[in-house]
Parts: sequence; structure tokens; C-alpha cells
Amino acid sequence: MAVTVDVVGPRGGTVDAGLAAYADIVVNFFAKELGIGRLKTNIKLKLHHNLFVSPECEGLCLANDQRNFVVDVALYGNWLRTLAHEMVHVKQFARGELDSGLTRWKSRNNMGDVDYSDQPWEKEALRLQDKLVMKWSESERY
Repeated sequence: MAVTVDVVGPRGGTVDAGLAAYADIVVNFFAKELGIGRLKTNIKLKLHHNLFVSPECEGLCLANDQRNFVVDVALYGNWLRTLAHEMVHVKQFARGELDSGLTRWKSRNNMGDVDYSDQPWEKEALRLQDKLVMKWSESERY
């Protein structure tokens, strides 16, 4: 597979091997569904044993560049939905739809001042997250 996943704890610590393997499979499933499964992509997935990764935030996606990402996910909420949401952001960065400064969305520039609830990349992630989880739950993968 073109998507390489490194599953770690929040400070680079180890994660239960079963959970790490499961998360790797889910990330690759979501990547395939989002059409980025064949892109050479490296994802460091940090799993947090908390309800939030940061105040009021269950997940984060950081694009180091168009092929290297850090995704943080809190496990004590609906972590599969959060992971799906963040994988949509990986797709957006990897395809060049969204820039790492969150100021350009597709062909529209100067998006930095848009309220969170009006950001088109968040709207897309919210729209797709449950669809991805539903496809995962209907698959024969688990």
C-alpha cells in the first residue's frame, strides 16, 4: 500500500499492538475510500488516551507537506469518526485542495478569516466523516 502509517502514543510512546494494527487498517480503508490510497503518503497517527487532544478538540491534522502528515486522535470519544474526519483533511492537503496555512481552498484565496463553522474544508470533513464510518462498519474488514 502507498499509505504508510506509524501509530504511536501522544509523545511517541508505544500503543497496544492490536489497536495499532486496527488503526492502520482503518486509515488505509479511509484513504482508499477518499481516493488517496495509491498516493505515496506517510501518516504519523498519534492516539491519545483522553477525551480531547487539545481543549475542545478531538482530533487534529497537521500537513508537514503534501505527503507527510501528523494526525492526532483522542480515543475516549467516537475515535473512528474523528479519524475519518481527519483523514478527509489528509485528502484535502494531499490533493492540494487546502494549503497548510488554511488560507487557500481549491481556487479561492484569502480564506484565513472565515469562521470555523463556515470553512468549506470543515464542511466537507463533517459531511464525509459519518459516510466513511458507515462504509467501514458495513465492510468485511473487521
